Amino acid sequence: MKERALRFSSFWVFPLLSIALLTLSYRGQPHRFIADFAESLFIGLAFWTLLEYLFHRFLLHAEFHNTALRALVNVSHARHHAAPRDRDQILVKAPFALVTSALIYALLFAITRDWFETSAIMSGIWLGFLYYEAVHYRVHISLAHSNLLQRQRRAHFHHHFSDSQKCFGVTTPMWDYVFGTMRR
Repeated sequence: MKERALRFSSFWVFPLLSIALLTLSYRGQPHRFIADFAESLFIGLAFWTLLEYLFHRFLLHAEFHNTALRALVNVSHARHHAAPRDRDQILVKAPFALVTSALIYALLFAITRDWFETSAIMSGIWLGFLYYEAVHYRVHISLAHSNLLQRQRRAHFHHHFSDSQKCFGVTTPMWDYVFGTMRR
């Protein structure tokens, strides 16, 4: 049971972190809260789709010669490709996701110079990340009963079993179409 709780820790860590950051950065302007939050959340969710594609294509499938960098960035993903039905290799490890999130948060804050906006954008990114985690786990472990999940499963399994240089988007094929990496 403890292993399962650790495996799914992102599903409670990131919502709690999001609530904490939004609470700490709230500006006390209730009339602007909903509009500002919704706009920034949507930006983060949209940005997540690009991050998912770029991370998967350029980081997780990169050929690093430095063994420490390879171990840090893509050994876990290589294990996932070697054993795609291993429940312990499907989800992103929470410490890796937290460090990556901290770097993205710092970059976003450098751009926005606003704690609340950065926290709301990160909340959207984390929402997209958790959707990715749920879809990725579901397509590997169980049969997809919806048309959307069936399409996601077919594309992702094409990536795993036919051509690992295609279909990098697990939750959306949009960037695969844009960058020409969608399967024929």
